[in-house]
Amino acid sequence: MITALEIENFKCFGKLRLPLGGLTLLTGFNAAGKSSAIQPLLLLAQGAKLDPGSTRYSLNGPLVRFGAVGDVLPAGSSLPTFKFTLSKDDGVASWTFSSRAGERHVDLADAAVQGPGVRRNQARAALAATFHELLANLSYISAVREGVADSYPLPDLDRNGVADVGIDGRFAAYWYNQFVDEEVPRARRHPGEPATSMRKQIDAWFSTLFPSAQINVQHVTQVAAESLQFRLSDIGDWRRPANVGYGFTYAFPILVALLAANEQRQVVIIDSPEAHLHPRAQSQMGKLLASFASAGVQVIVETHSDHLLNGVRLAVREGVLDPQSLAIHFFTGAQPEAHGVVSPATDREGRLSDWPAGFFDQSEKDLAQLSGWN
Repeated sequence: MITALEIENFKCFGKLRLPLGGLTLLTGFNAAGKSSAIQPLLLLAQGAKLDPGSTRYSLNGPLVRFGAVGDVLPAGSSLPTFKFTLSKDDGVASWTFSSRAGERHVDLADAAVQGPGVRRNQARAALAATFHELLANLSYISAVREGVADSYPLPDLDRNGVADVGIDGRFAAYWYNQFVDEEVPRARRHPGEPATSMRKQIDAWFSTLFPSAQINVQHVTQVAAESLQFRLSDIGDWRRPANVGYGFTYAFPILVALLAANEQRQVVIIDSPEAHLHPRAQSQMGKLLASFASAGVQVIVETHSDHLLNGVRLAVREGVLDPQSLAIHFFTGAQPEAHGVVSPATDREGRLSDWPAGFFDQSEKDLAQLSGWN
């Protein structure tokens, strides 16, 4: 598991260190730095996926599209370099990039790994390989997903069976079909579903968000595509995605990514998992994410949902997730210290150590005003 991310001289950050947990929530104001804090992982993953071994990293690709060098360096910075550092339990890896004004790529000026007992070149290479594998297999689901299409494509590249549903979730139906009859690891099985197959398990987890709903995927050989269907009960008619709305199709790739993830080789990053979900489903999504994080899948989430946060807190209170495995970072915008990032701790009752102004307090403010208290 990646335990920390450090960023130097990148976008709005002069220097920032973010501890990461089994489940990490990035919250905060718009344009306060949440996405910028995720993008170092995405840039490194993009390079590892597209051109492993290259020292030239494109700033524009399937995971991130920055534009030019001027868009990734802090305003007014006199340094043409930026640096990312990732920590794991067994070591640390860092990447330093150099840049030239106007270019749409950056060059890897230095890469280093270090760890306890890593002195020989062979041990250093093995540690570097573990970082590379994590990045190459990283799965990212953006806030904008494929939605209610009539069919979904097959991926061009199968990375040795490591599931990547795609930035917009378009390959989720394919990976569902690949694993549909496979046995889900015990730790990731729904507690109320005795059957162990992907088909039964995904329906069980899906029903926590949408009671009694079910999923089906059919391979369309003639056009090399997958047809996705939903129904609202086990005796209902199967319906096209367009006839059930965006909530189902936005949640589906998240479930596939989590159920099919290899917990030893994969990090799953999700932007706005609450998108298009009813508040009840948002809370359940929080519990669901906590369950999979507890089962060994490292999950990093960007969210604006107080319902999702409260679902995670309830999961901690119910003993589903150890509070030490949860990291919460609230971005308030650039400040003289720590770039305005506040990181509340959570106790075993789901209570937070800090509740700064603007941290999911708008409902209380609005209700106070409606009640005439303000």
